[in-house]
Amino acid sequence: MSAPKNRRLAAVLFADIVGYTALMQSDEGIAMAHLEKFKQALEAEVPNNQGEIIQFYGDGCLCTFTSSVDALTCAKNLQTIFQASPKVPVRIGLNTGDIILKEGNVFGHTVNIASRVESMGIPGAVLLSSNVQQQIKNQSQFKLQSLGKFDFKNVDNSLEVFALANEGFPIPKKKDIKGKLKAQKHTKANWALPIVFGLLVAIATFFGLKHNASSTIPSIAILPFKDMSVNKDQEYFGDGIAEEILNSLSKLKALKVAGRTSSFSFKGKDSNISEIGEVLHVKNVLEGSVSKQNDKIRVTAQLINVADGFQIWSDKYERKMDDVFAVQDELAQNIGEILLKKLAPEQLSKLTASAGVSSKVYELFLKAKHIHKNIYNSSYKLADFQKSEKLFLEAISLSPDYALAHAGLADLYDSYWVRIPIGDTEEKEKYLALMDLESALAIKLDAALAYANQVRGYVLSHTNQGEAAFQHFLKSYQISPNNPESIIGLANLYLDMGLHYDALQLAKRTIQIDPLFRPGLTMEIYCNFFLNNLEAAVNQCQSFLDIDPNNLTALTYLFRASFLLDDKKTALATLQKMEQIDAAAIAKLGLDLEIALLKEDTVYITETLNINDPNLNFTIHSFNQDSIKAKQAYRLATEAYLDYAKQNTAVQGNLYLDLFTDRRLQTYQSETWFQKALILEKEKYDNLEGEYPRAATILE
Repeated sequence: MSAPKNRRLAAVLFADIVGYTALMQSDEGIAMAHLEKFKQALEAEVPNNQGEIIQFYGDGCLCTFTSSVDALTCAKNLQTIFQASPKVPVRIGLNTGDIILKEGNVFGHTVNIASRVESMGIPGAVLLSSNVQQQIKNQSQFKLQSLGKFDFKNVDNSLEVFALANEGFPIPKKKDIKGKLKAQKHTKANWALPIVFGLLVAIATFFGLKHNASSTIPSIAILPFKDMSVNKDQEYFGDGIAEEILNSLSKLKALKVAGRTSSFSFKGKDSNISEIGEVLHVKNVLEGSVSKQNDKIRVTAQLINVADGFQIWSDKYERKMDDVFAVQDELAQNIGEILLKKLAPEQLSKLTASAGVSSKVYELFLKAKHIHKNIYNSSYKLADFQKSEKLFLEAISLSPDYALAHAGLADLYDSYWVRIPIGDTEEKEKYLALMDLESALAIKLDAALAYANQVRGYVLSHTNQGEAAFQHFLKSYQISPNNPESIIGLANLYLDMGLHYDALQLAKRTIQIDPLFRPGLTMEIYCNFFLNNLEAAVNQCQSFLDIDPNNLTALTYLFRASFLLDDKKTALATLQKMEQIDAAAIAKLGLDLEIALLKEDTVYITETLNINDPNLNFTIHSFNQDSIKAKQAYRLATEAYLDYAKQNTAVQGNLYLDLFTDRRLQTYQSETWFQKALILEKEKYDNLEGEYPRAATILE
């Protein structure tokens, strides 16, 4: 006899932790902590809002409520808890309607729709169906925003979905909405064909004229190879093989190779090939797997066409561990021949064999680099630094002539050195000397190694040896033109010299290679800010914050640009978020005067004016739109600068573009005293342009 069914109306809440499975594979401790907080919050908040937890299922939970108001109140409270440190990335979806209770479980169409609504969400968001919206639309404590109508799998009619839009709650953007939706159908619309055809012709003509060369270049992304070992302890090996193949292919200028940051960002995610191709702007994707047991390795690889998902080529290698270099080179050669045999066969000769070391040394190097790039650069813990250093030193002790290991150790020291407090002079000098020694030795052992030149460039730039640093960055780029690290090194040098326009062009090139390359994204913000492209700087900061909502650099420049644009609302909202993230850090950013002006702190402003610093006074008077006092202050500042400039003949660093492009200074640019400063800086700028090639020349 079947168990009795119980039908009733209810509001259904679905919640799950985003990326939990991948996190369990990478850091089980954090994953378990997330799950514990998730369960504790639900067990406290659901009963507190007259709800019932029906079932926990792994990293998710199904709850029911007798009231939609109670359900949404609970969801709002839960996301507030989950967004507090330590954050837990949770999606929540709500629907209301008729449900079936059977043997302690809940079934029905209402539950299915709640599940589909939840699947559309992003971490921190609360989404709800139009059924819930209708029941709570008169509740003023909830602000809602429609996301539009959607066609869900196994649901006949389109349904409108809303997002909770109260302050602090993220709203999914159209491009980020995925979930359990039907595949879009391309319907015929005969009346629109002439318009569509006209648009296609216009677009094709534009891109044919503007981007004809780039459209013929084949492109590829190399995904990290999956760890297929029994113990799942060889992630470093899969990453290492993929990275070495990427490094080999990056030497080919006729091939566009997506950068490591962007390609590796898909590790552990359930993304299909078409999504990866769309994000990285590539036509081909290489994926594979590795497993190693004793002295044997097994590597599988397949090259996939993004357009149709078909496999272009695949192969399997079962070799001794000492043959790992030959496997990597063979993979790179096969891919190069497939993609470039007709277009640029002469470039295939660059795919030469890797320098051989023992498999043990190579494995030590891969482990050391994996800890450096994937663990220490996230944790900044001394213990992780020391683990990586120990492995690099062990590899060097077994093979003293291994240039890659010396370059890797110098790179690790560089990462550690930049985090040593400025006041700790002795520690700074110690690690600067160590990275100088190791990077110089790497160049001595293999001057044609792109990585060694890249690291050497950074070391020399730390000691103000700009010309020498430039030569190493340039050489690294020439060896490996698809390497964003070398290009961003050049961009940093150009930025320091005041050649902001050229630095911006170099930064843009890194983003073309590696769309998620954070140093390139940050450099674009810097350059546009210093070039007074303030609206562009604001847009780039907001785009960066879509990727990393708590990034203090992006928030700082969003604040500064909004302040200069007199957008007080955005500036104050940004400041509030910065204070929530790290109030202590704000004191180190040099924003005291801007903050005082926005908050109308008259005491601080009066004290600052009494200091009688022309630069600070100019900012105050400009903000208060007192043009007479601002002009007087700026004239004094310029005169002081001219006195300084007469004693300082160094060509490195200049203010020409700042003076020429700053919109606040337009009323002064015809003044004689202003022109003197402008001419002096123009001479320095011209000298630098003559000494260093333009970005367009480097990148052509």
